[in-house]
Order: sequence, then structure tokens, then C-alpha cells
Amino acid sequence: MRYCTKCRLGITGNSVRCPFCQNGLVGEPDGENVFPDIPHETEQYGLLIRLLVLGSVVAAGICGAVNASLPQTGWWSLFVMAGLASAWISGGIILKKRGNLLKAIFWQLCVLSALVLIWDFCTGFRGWSMDFVLPVLYSCSMLAMYALAWFMHLQPQDYLLYLILNIMAGFLPLAFLLCNMLHIVYPSVICVFISVVLLAVLLLFQGRALKGEAERRFHL
Repeated sequence: MRYCTKCRLGITGNSVRCPFCQNGLVGEPDGENVFPDIPHETEQYGLLIRLLVLGSVVAAGICGAVNASLPQTGWWSLFVMAGLASAWISGGIILKKRGNLLKAIFWQLCVLSALVLIWDFCTGFRGWSMDFVLPVLYSCSMLAMYALAWFMHLQPQDYLLYLILNIMAGFLPLAFLLCNMLHIVYPSVICVFISVVLLAVLLLFQGRALKGEAERRFHL
């Protein structure tokens, strides 16, 4: 019998993906399918994705050719190619983690943090990534996670881990501030304030669930 690790259900038949969540199954097949085969989203939109990839390659090629013909304008085509690559990396994370919105937000947080730091470094490291982008990114992601958990009525075990990790990331601007790495401080101050408030809310109103989740995750 095949098994879905996400739904924690045994699936009879020879299906490759879970009929409920479309997650890949593990185990050996055992007979005919009980559930109908449902095309995976990546298969349904495969042609669109290939066309978008082709369009990106064509756009990068045209920019590179024009730039090579006019080298006196500077190598701006490299920024276009880097921008396309960044967009595909971010989009790939959304596509890969689309089944869990909170996980998708957290992975986007990690990937975008790395990308904006790389962009800032490659453009002379003027500090805009730490002054503005990272604090705003962390603040928005924390508020988005909390709002999604509230609107979707998620159970604590479905969102506490990602929200705690996001709150921990929200304290990073405090390190930038203490190390005198910032030119503009108020976005970081707001970010740290939001982190403190959300952490207090979790400890005061979800303390028992937070303790239980820690015991379950770390086998305490």
C-alpha cells in the first residue's frame, strides 16, 4: 500500500500522487486504483511554464545582443538577466510550496532575504537592503502569517513553527541597529516592535500550545 506522509493516509492502488493533496506517495502499489487519477498542477500548467521560460530566454538573449552591440551603455543586460533569474527563483519557491501557504511565505522570506542582500552587494552595498527591504519584508511576512492563521482558523501545530521562525528573523534588524549598520532606523524599530508584540501574544494566549508544539517537535 502506498502512503501519503502529508495526509498520513494509506492509499490503495497504484497512484503516484495522493488524491487529496497531490503530494508524492511512498511505498509499493497494491492493485487497481480506487481513486481517479488527477493531473498534477505542474502537469496542467506545464505548457504555460515552458512558454514563460522560453520568453525569459528570448528576452535575456535580446537584451544581451543589444547590449553587446552598444557596449558604451554599460553592461545593463546583466542586471536584466539577474532580475529574470531572481524572479524564477522566487516563483519556483511559490510553485514548490504552494500546498502550504505559511511554508511558502517562510521560504520566500529566506530566499528574498538572500536575494536582496546579493543585489545590494552587487550594486555597491549602499545599505538599502538592511535599511528598508529586510525590515519591511519581515514585518509584512509576520503580519501575513498571523492574519492567515486567524482567517483560515488554523490549528496551532499548523502555524506556530513558521510564525516563531519569522518572529526570530524579525529581531535581526535589532542586530543591525546595535552594530550601527543602519542609515535609517525607523523601519527596523517598527519591525522589532511588531516582533515583540507578536511574541508576547503567542506567549500569553498560545503559551500552552507553544509548549506542546516544542515538546512534540524536539521530543522534550
